[in-house]
Amino acid sequence: MNTFYTRTEIDEIGAGLIQVYKDKHPGKVVAYIDIEHFITDFLGLKIEFASFAEDDYGKIGFTSDGETELMINQNGRVLPFSFPKNTIVIEKFLLSEKEYGRRRFTMAHEAAHHILAKLQAEPAKACFHNEYDNERAYTKEELSQIFSSNEWQADAMAASLLMPRFLVEGALVKYAGTDSIKLYGESTLSAKDKAAIKKMAKALGVSISALRIRLEHLNMIEKLDMKEFIHAKLFKGGEFI
Repeated sequence: MNTFYTRTEIDEIGAGLIQVYKDKHPGKVVAYIDIEHFITDFLGLKIEFASFAEDDYGKIGFTSDGETELMINQNGRVLPFSFPKNTIVIEKFLLSEKEYGRRRFTMAHEAAHHILAKLQAEPAKACFHNEYDNERAYTKEELSQIFSSNEWQADAMAASLLMPRFLVEGALVKYAGTDSIKLYGESTLSAKDKAAIKKMAKALGVSISALRIRLEHLNMIEKLDMKEFIHAKLFKGGEFI
């Protein structure tokens, strides 16, 4: 029977792994995590890039079990290909510089599947990283796969590997000059905090959306009433500017 790990447990496991990795390779954990080196040197996995030709275009990452075939586009032909066991395969378009954050998160997600399988003492299983597209109509089975506990735990582990608490805390102090970001209402940030998050995301090598989610999970978001934002930005001396 599989063991379910809470977010707190996953955070602790991820932080522990990064600390051991940092002790072994101190130069690789400074302002951000060298996730490719962590995967290849520390976990002993291989990374390959290929043009996926799966029916589901949301599949952008794959961990091979050495048997399951991945449909790829090779020289204009769609072919089934079985990659060696313990190989992480990343969709080739993520090599684009603008996809830097997504590429790193996809790698970390696939690495997380490997780590979680080791915790369960399970044999290697083939698995995909599927990105959710809110403009696409999914079948019940597809939604079940995307939002399964295994995928949720892999996402949580990926975030903990790329954004361990100590690195996020350091980035907050450096770029925001504080230990938390102020959130007004449900989603409004000040221009200053938006700029700080953008700089933090670039420094940590993650997307802005991934960082915002991580900040909330680490309780580094201070939630305030929207009235505070309105009065601070649109009123002066009690009168509308």
